[in-house]
Order: sequence, then structure tokens, then C-alpha cells
Amino acid sequence: MEGRSITALSEYEGAALLREWGIPVVDQILAGSEQEVLAAAKKLGYPVVLKVCSKDVLHKTEQGGVILNIRNTGSLSRAVRELKKRFSKTPHSLLVQKMAGSGVELILGARRDPIFGPIVLAGIGGIFTEIFRDTVIELAPLNAAKAGSMLRRLKGFALLNGFRSQPPVDLDTVTAALTALSKLITKRKDILEIDINPMIAYPDGAFAVDALVRRSENGLRSSAGSSQPDTIDPFFNPRSFALIGASKTPGKGGNIILRNLLKAGYKGKIYPINPTAREILGMPAYAKVSDVPGPVDLAMIVIPKSAVADAISDCAAKGTTNIILSTGGYSDMGHEGAIEQKALVSQARKAGVRLMGPNSIGILNPAAGLATSIVGLEQIRTGGVSLIGQSGVFSSGWGRWIADVKPFGISKVACIGNKGDVNESDLLEYLADDPATTTIGLYLEGVAQGSRFVKAAKRASECKPVVVVKSGKSEAGAAAIASHTGSLAGSDAVFDSVCRTAGMVRVHDSEAFFDTLSAFEVLPLPRSNRMGVFSITGMGCVVTTDAAEEYGVELPALKPATIKRLRELAPSWAPVRNPVDIWSTVEQHGSKKTMSHMARCILDQKDIDALLIIFVLMPETIFDIAEAFGEIVKEHRSKPIFVSYYGGTSREIAHVHEGFLSLGVPSYPTPERALYAFSRMVEYARFRGLIRQGKK
Repeated sequence: MEGRSITALSEYEGAALLREWGIPVVDQILAGSEQEVLAAAKKLGYPVVLKVCSKDVLHKTEQGGVILNIRNTGSLSRAVRELKKRFSKTPHSLLVQKMAGSGVELILGARRDPIFGPIVLAGIGGIFTEIFRDTVIELAPLNAAKAGSMLRRLKGFALLNGFRSQPPVDLDTVTAALTALSKLITKRKDILEIDINPMIAYPDGAFAVDALVRRSENGLRSSAGSSQPDTIDPFFNPRSFALIGASKTPGKGGNIILRNLLKAGYKGKIYPINPTAREILGMPAYAKVSDVPGPVDLAMIVIPKSAVADAISDCAAKGTTNIILSTGGYSDMGHEGAIEQKALVSQARKAGVRLMGPNSIGILNPAAGLATSIVGLEQIRTGGVSLIGQSGVFSSGWGRWIADVKPFGISKVACIGNKGDVNESDLLEYLADDPATTTIGLYLEGVAQGSRFVKAAKRASECKPVVVVKSGKSEAGAAAIASHTGSLAGSDAVFDSVCRTAGMVRVHDSEAFFDTLSAFEVLPLPRSNRMGVFSITGMGCVVTTDAAEEYGVELPALKPATIKRLRELAPSWAPVRNPVDIWSTVEQHGSKKTMSHMARCILDQKDIDALLIIFVLMPETIFDIAEAFGEIVKEHRSKPIFVSYYGGTSREIAHVHEGFLSLGVPSYPTPERALYAFSRMVEYARFRGLIRQGKK
């Protein structure tokens, strides 16, 4: 907020602004004296509302500045005297409004988010706005179709559409007002926030009754940023690598990084940089990067802060264009560190150097044998998932887990640390065009260059899934203005809107993050949300039914032809419905024969577009998975198949994971996790237009 003069318009001025942009406003007249108030009421017609009108009184109701339902001149005169006495120390006028009849109260709002720019809000309004918090947020501007969709997504939409014999309200007028509001906040760069609460909607028309408008003399600076994806590739595919701070001491980061590169099979030239060593791990060492005999595409700095600036200068003199800065203690340590970080980034940019970090442990690219982690890593399977993280855990703890469990193969990993220079938008722009990347995973704590990020994420999502988990509060939250719109449109709610607009698949914890990435990596996108399920335990049927309802997954009824085929094995007395409890059939025919028969019959039903198989792991359920399901999976390549299980030993769990992974089928420890991953795939398929919105 520094350097900006923020002022509030009076309610009368705010109403005039709304009217100018085509938003209907209740009839009102501004008055100074009691005589003018009485004349205004006569012109408008009783009953009327009397309000204090002042830029210094923003929340009139809470401050006693509103008197409702005044029906005659005597009551109005008393109300004038009461307000003049109550606000005698505050410069003010009086606003006389026509008393609005009862209707459905809405809140419409708009705010200029400091990260993502203009946003709009719609919700059920009135005095319970912040109690029920029934609101929807979208990025502006809106067209009429999107504005109408916002209203339909409200939990209280039934109130607008006619409820218990009440007529529906004039949705066209409300939709037009919301669309106009989105244009206003987009075009008027000086407007920071508009809060219309309430807007009262009727069967014929709607109008704003109360409005708060705040503006800035200077507006907010754009966070668009610039695009330079061509400068990112040397981070992932360098022909040569220098480690500044290489060490002979096992266990130190400067030693572990070299060992990781050798173990991963990096084929480029490696140059250890250490002024006191002549050789490290069998490789010649150099005092400075400028002493290296050949070119250096990528350098990594793992030395104390006091020497970092000189190291960057040395790299720049050598012609090195890309640097990973592992050293911390910059913006991660507060204001003074942020100033130091800004100076380093400025130094790098002036020299034409792209800087990843500070506080970054860098890159993984298994295909290139590149692994700059300061934690010892095992070989990671090459695949299509690329991860962008604001945490080094992706190249350390989770990197080790991915290497061991193999939930999916890795294309690239970038740990961007403090994002002094290279940020998530740089990497999204690069990965969108990377043919080796089929799925992108993002872990964010905040977003830089909001409008650029939205464009980059949308472009990437249009060609490959982008799964995002975001924690913490973004900078946007710190700038929220204390109003209904400001409190309801917090940073996390705005980020939800960003995800919808850009087509990103948002999840809310690391478990769901990896579950969803596993599904996208190996499965075809679904053609609908209709799933068939069979389970070796009745519990699996029950929890799946509950989870399906929660996640919007449809469990279609089995067709007579499908039931007839299932009955070839199922006992005549056993109920056969979706989900199918197969325990009685397993008792008679064994797990392998039963499960392969059930899978084929259910997948053959045309209105079932996905399958979930639920195991209880025990010796009797361990069989040759490829033999039982291999041909079935090939015959139904267009239908995603999920596996989940209960219990089991580590050997039995590994048997299921590895057996199904070889067929391109992911496995999950619970049915709920499998269903959630499927629901995220359905959401993304709808964004891509493979499933019509609202179609089941």
C-alpha cells in the first residue's frame, strides 16, 4: 500500500459510478438540511430510508448511520435530528432513499487483487453474508454466460430460481449487473474495490441498495512480467556443469551433489570448483569458474553468502548463462535478506544470467543424468511427470520416495526456492512445450507475476494436465480491504478461481497430489464420470458409494445383459449391483477367475467408462496380475482402470503395485483415494471439452 493514496467514495458518489456503468441503483436524493430531506422524501414517496453519507463512515449500519422504513414527515424529522446529533463531529450529508420492498438479497463485489488483478464476487447477501459465506469468485472480465454460471453455482441458487412457490427473480438483470461490474473493475484501473450489499432482486428487475467503493490515486502496478522460456533449457540440459563449493568431504553438500551426478550418469563435463583442491572424486578441480578450460553452461553455488556475489561475477565473466543458487539466508530470512536478494538478482540480470533460487537445491532430469540434490538419491525412473516446487523436498525426501516406490516416472524436477529470478511462470512456459513432459505438478506457497501465471497455466493446461497444491497465504491476503468483498475474496478463494480459469487441477494435500499425478501419468482421460466397481469386501462397496456421492462420480446401474454374464459365476442368491460384492463368488471360483471375469463384464457395458477393482490383500488374492488382466486392459485402453486394496504385507502391496503398474494401472491404499484421483481426471476432461459441463 506504500505510495498509494486510498480514498473511499461516499455512497452517493459510489451509486453514481454504478449507474454510469449500467448497474441499476435504488432511487435516492442527496440532502443537506432537514428541509431538503423532507422535500426529497416527498419526491420519492414514503416509506423512505435515511442514511448518513460520508467518506468517513464506511459501515453505516454497524455505526448506527441507517434508519429504515420511515413512513411520515414527523418520523423523518426525528430521524434527521438523531443522525445529525450522532455524527455531529463527522462531516456528512444525508441520503434519502426509496425504501426497497422485500426480495432476494445478493452481494456483488469486485476487487483488484494485487497478484492476479481484477476479480468479481457474487453471493447470497444481506446481514448474514459473512456467516453463510455462500459466494463464488471469478477473474474479470466476465461475459454473460460466465456471470450466469457464477449465480447457478451458489448453494442458495434455489432462492433465485423460485423456491416453495416463490417466483424466480430477474436473473437477466442480475447477470447483466455482474457483467457490468466486471467491466468496471477491469477498465477503471484506479478502482480497488466495490462492495454492493445488498443488491435486491425481484421477479421484474433488481437494484443496488448500498455500495462501498474505494479507489487509489495511483492504482496497482501490473504483475504481468515477461516470457523467456528459451533461457530455461540450460538448467535441464547443460552440456557442462560447474559446482562452486565442491568438497572432498563425504556428507557435505558439495560432495553429495557430485556423487549424485556420477550415479545418475550425467554425460556432460563436470567441473568441481574449490580453490584448495586439485582433484575431487577423480575429477580435476579448479579455483574459479573462469579457470575452467571449456565452456560452462550451468553452475551451482553452494558456498557462504559472503562469497556469492563474487562467484556470480566470475560465472558472468566466463559466459555462464544459468546459475542455481543453493545458499539461503536471503528473502527466506526477512526484510534485510530480501534486499540482499534483490541486489543479487539485479547483478545476475545485468550480466544476462538466469538465477534459480536463492535457497534452491536445483534440478532433476533423469533422461540427462542430471541430479543436483544435496541429498543422496537413487536412480529415478524416467517418465512424463515434471514437478515444480518451492521446496527442496521434491529433490530430497520425495525424490528418494519416488525412486523407491515408483508411483510414476519423472521427466524433470525444479526446486525454485525463493524465486528471486526464475519462477513458476518461467517453468510452466517451458514445460508446456517440452515433449518429454506429459503431466505437470506444482507445489506453490505464493505466486509471482499473477497475470502472466494465469496465461502460462492456461496455455499449459490446454495441452497437458497441471496438478497444483498450494499452501500458505499469498501476498494477496495482506492487501485485502476490510469489507464484505475483501473478507470473502481472500487469497485462497481467489486462487481457486485462478485454477478454474486456467484449467489447473487443484488438490489440497501431498497425498492427493501424488495420487492424482499417478493417475494422469498412466491412464487415458475419461469420457464421463461413470464408474463400475467390484470389491472383495462389502465394506469396499459401502465406502465407495459414499465417496462417489462426495466426489461427483456416478455409479450406473448394471444392464440386464451385464447381470446375466456376471451370473455365470455369481451364486443365484447373491445380489449383483454396482458396486458388486464378489466375496461369495471368490469363495466358489477363486480370486483370479472371479476378478478377471467381473472386470471384463463390467468394462464391456457401454455406459460405464471407468473401473475400480478393490482387493483385500492376503495370500489367497495373490496371483499373476498380467495373466488375469493383461488382455482386458488392452481391449479397453480408452477406459481408465483403478485398483485399491485393504491391508496386506509389504510384499503383497508391492506385488499389486508392480503388477498393475506394468499394465498402466495405478494402485491406491483405499478406494476413497482412487475415487478422488478419478474425480480430478473428470474435472480436467471437462476443461478439455471431452466431457460436456454438467453431463453425467
